Amino acid sequence: MSAVLEELLAKRKALAAELGALDAGISAYRRALNGAAPQSKPVATVSGTRPTMSLAARKKLSLLAKARWAKKRKEEAKK
Repeated sequence: MSAVLEELLAKRKALAAELGALDAGISAYRRALNGAAPQSKPVATVSGTRPTMSLAARKKLSLLAKARWAKKRKEEAKK
């Protein structure tokens, strides 16, 4: 399992390097065409993880979702 993960991480790193090289090439080509700076921002790297959400925040979101569904069911029952 560890070898698979290491292989995937290595491939991701290689693709990120290739993407950076492509962005640099695109920027150079745009500058050559019109002498202007690149029109797009460089792509930010994605870490692949989301920040953890606290239990209180998850509970609050759950209650809000349940309230929305209850309201929708109530409206549909009236029709």
